[in-house]
Amino acid sequence: AAADRHFGGDLTGKLVVSGGMGGMGGAQPLAATMNGAVFIGIDVDASRIEKRIETGYCDRISFDLDDALRMAKEAQDRGEALSIGLVGNCADVLPELARRGVVPDVLTDQTSAHDTLYGYVPNGMEFTDALRLAFETMAVHMRAMLDLQKLGSLTFDYGNNIRGHAKKAGVENAFDVPGFVPEYIRPLFCEGRGPFRWAALSGNAADIAATDDLALELFPHDH
Repeated sequence: AAADRHFGGDLTGKLVVSGGMGGMGGAQPLAATMNGAVFIGIDVDASRIEKRIETGYCDRISFDLDDALRMAKEAQDRGEALSIGLVGNCADVLPELARRGVVPDVLTDQTSAHDTLYGYVPNGMEFTDALRLAFETMAVHMRAMLDLQKLGSLTFDYGNNIRGHAKKAGVENAFDVPGFVPEYIRPLFCEGRGPFRWAALSGNAADIAATDDLALELFPHDH
């Protein structure tokens, strides 16, 4: 939907940057490359990125921002779709992108900001201190998203409440970043599109393949 509205229906040569490769966030790299984009997904946990590579959702892993940007630039120059999982923290990486003037074409986030500490507090730290640091980090993360938005990134929230938490932490204009549901999902509903997923209660992967084939048969002109 973002590609259709802002880039003529194609993200070829465009850089998409996001955070969070676990859970639902793990679908992001494949969503980007299916639309022709080059994707950098940032996650603090390398195992989440490795899992996405093992399952075919992500192409490469990087432990260094310069390395990730090099791979991304080479893919953009070739006009090839590529997804890169970068091991790092959004609150470190995004401010560095803004400092360097590296402006993604699309910027979003799907870190688990809705659950600030996954219900688990690091040892050696009081709960209130850990919670305060989590909120402070989200504020840094959000300010960097706002900085990149001002520099020209198409920026939106992915429904993980990072805007709400960042505002609590003092980022008064956190909601200058729009939410993806009113921006991109609601218009699809207005077109009568949906549901967006289906399941095979049989547990048989062949049944999913059959529904994929049927979708291709029924909607042959919808890329």
